[in-house]
Amino acid sequence: MPVIVGSSLPNIPWEERLAGSSEVMWRSVRNPVIPRDLLPDSNSIFNSAVVPFEEGFAGVFRVDHRTREMLVHSGRSKDGVEWMIAEEPIDFVTGDPELKKVEHQYDPRVCWLE
Repeated sequence: MPVIVGSSLPNIPWEERLAGSSEVMWRSVRNPVIPRDLLPDSNSIFNSAVVPFEEGFAGVFRVDHRTREMLVHSGRSKDGVEWMIAEEPIDFVTGDPELKKVEHQYDPRVCWLE
């Protein structure tokens, strides 16, 4: 798998543009990278937030369950392509019980904090 030349993140998976393509952005030939039914209860999985972490990558994924719940799950990957996503959703810690009540979780983001 080629890497981005000169990148400060040399482990980012990269595929060259397909021959004959003039698109500004292109999709991986392995798309979808994460199958919709990777987890026993998943109907679809969306990778909204992936960052380099330790020797690989970490991510937060919106998982639409077969019960139509939208919850966010954590995941890890050594190469950014093969993912292990936690079967249990993220349990957010809060001192306010009202914040624990969630109908839908979607569009997760990861932010660096000092």
